[in-house]
Amino acid sequence: MSSTLDPRSIEREIARIRERESNPYSSGVKTNLFTLVIFRRPGGEPARDPLDAALQDMLGRRPARIITISRVESADTDVFVSGRCFPDRRNRGVCFEEVRIESGNDGRGEDPGSWAPLLIRDLPVFAWWPDSLAGSDEAWQKPILDAASLIDKLVVDSAKTSSNEANAFGTMRSLITLREKANGAFFISDFAWRRSRVLRELTARAFDQPGTRPLLGAVRSVTLDGGSRSDGVLFSSWLATRLGWHSADPGPSNGTYRDKSSKEVRFIHATPGYPLSEGFRLRFSFEAQEEITIGCTRGGCVSNGAERGAYKFPSDGEILLEEVDSVTRDPIYQEVLDRAGRVRG
Repeated sequence: MSSTLDPRSIEREIARIRERESNPYSSGVKTNLFTLVIFRRPGGEPARDPLDAALQDMLGRRPARIITISRVESADTDVFVSGRCFPDRRNRGVCFEEVRIESGNDGRGEDPGSWAPLLIRDLPVFAWWPDSLAGSDEAWQKPILDAASLIDKLVVDSAKTSSNEANAFGTMRSLITLREKANGAFFISDFAWRRSRVLRELTARAFDQPGTRPLLGAVRSVTLDGGSRSDGVLFSSWLATRLGWHSADPGPSNGTYRDKSSKEVRFIHATPGYPLSEGFRLRFSFEAQEEITIGCTRGGCVSNGAERGAYKFPSDGEILLEEVDSVTRDPIYQEVLDRAGRVRG
């Protein structure tokens, strides 16, 4: 249904659609748990939009109101209201109430005062920017900052930047700038941080043995093959914060650090550009010690020294589900973001 941006008429239409969609589920309808506000960059919706797949993964698992705000070349703002339900294990309708706002040249759709009444009172509000963070900060930060007081957590994907190494660090600096401009009104979370958890988990496991733990102080270089530029930045910054390394000559993909004993440690992102789920390899070299290699082939076959196993990489839908299930701050990510944002790209 298309309508003007009138919250009262939109609420009436939502109620009508919800009643129609939920009728097949005799055991009742689960009430909403949160509001998800999706900000789209102009032209940021490709023909095969991964956002749709992520939302489809969440359908039937979490009931929510979803408000999508897009900028379009039109004189007036249009609103489209729809809904869809799917039964859970107890045959209760788990529904999405969907409001799509196409903001025209009148600017009404981008004004939070116009759509704030549609937020569900006393429930968390998650904002999601699913498109690229490249370009000027103003281009993507303004709609988020205008609505900062309404948002509990902002979810982004720092992997969606240019393939240029420096832009990965620039993205981290932009996220810090956004957080500062918002005066800490909301937490920031990152799809790329969730995806690269495999690197952190396997590294921790490799050095969580009495025979390998002492080697942490003797690391002389770390080489990552595979992963996005953002994966390399987040992983190297995580290592630096956990092991107390200090940047000596920070560079986008070949940074030099100094460990606690002031010895040089090199981080090399050798072959970036493809997802971790397509395969990766981590190599740790030491002083007078054999290398430790951690690898994963396409499909999730993991080798961690003598250890062999399987690893399931999360889909964007599974990551989104994790994000909307919590409004807590991830202190390690915040520390890593601060560290990466101080690097000169």
